[in-house]
Amino acid sequence: MEELKIDYKFDLEDFKVMENIEHSYFPNDNITPAEEVLKWYQKNSLTCIGVRSSDNEVIASVNILPLNERTFYDIYNNKMNEVDVIDSQIERYEDNKEYYLYLSSISINQNYRNDYHVITTLLKGCIDLYEILIVRNIKIIKIMADASTEHGEKICKKLLKMDYIRDTSHNSKIYCVDENNFSKSINKIMKFLVK
Repeated sequence: MEELKIDYKFDLEDFKVMENIEHSYFPNDNITPAEEVLKWYQKNSLTCIGVRSSDNEVIASVNILPLNERTFYDIYNNKMNEVDVIDSQIERYEDNKEYYLYLSSISINQNYRNDYHVITTLLKGCIDLYEILIVRNIKIIKIMADASTEHGEKICKKLLKMDYIRDTSHNSKIYCVDENNFSKSINKIMKFLVK
């Protein structure tokens, strides 16, 4: 089995690799350029989780963005698209504060798309990040996702137990869950990953 590594540290070249992976999933006009994603990351370095292959290339990633409330609800209400998010709308984490999270761009390199080990490693990275936030007494008010693929919808509905909110004007579906129900889903996933 290939040795995989969870990573939270990235540079522009890594974000370009992630952007290229996204082009195999999403329409071009719904992909945020690597340069802007780097700005998000520079604003808050806990916004991206990646999985690296044994040759240190990013093969899977997800952005988890703490958005200001207005931006969160603009996406929620289909008044704004993820591609329009700029770094000033990303929040920096502070201990003992509350945030609205947006799960964005879950993507896996085509060569690894059905690789259970890659998927579970990415999930583990997400759970590790969530545990970092818990230790810092950071509360999550709501978690939202914009699913553009059937696979994304399954993650939202079946894995994270998110509620369907609406179809968007860019052919995707918005899902959302509050922290209490999200925590229950994460606890179930943790038990499953430990097995």
